[in-house]
Amino acid sequence: MNKVGETIKEILKKTGKTQVDLCVMTGIKPAAMSKYLSGEKMPRTEILMKIADALNVSLYTLLGQDDERSVYEICRSALLARSGKKLTEDERKELIKLILGD
Repeated sequence: MNKVGETIKEILKKTGKTQVDLCVMTGIKPAAMSKYLSGEKMPRTEILMKIADALNVSLYTLLGQDDERSVYEICRSALLARSGKKLTEDERKELIKLILGD
């Protein structure tokens, strides 16, 4: 199971919500949510944002990162992500490293 799925399950348990509740709050189909929670599939960023909003946590919390990331790291991640297809292979690797905290 991926860390994101584990984290979502932990938050659901702490808040007393169910997978069905989360599906209703986010509009995500139960089959897709099941894949995210089991680790079979990693949710796209937009999906992670919907889940984070519904659970009232930060995107970084779902990704297992400290909420206290430096402003520099967050801005750099956003700028690299915004560049999209213009990223070099090294920049893509750096973006992934920043997002995942590896």
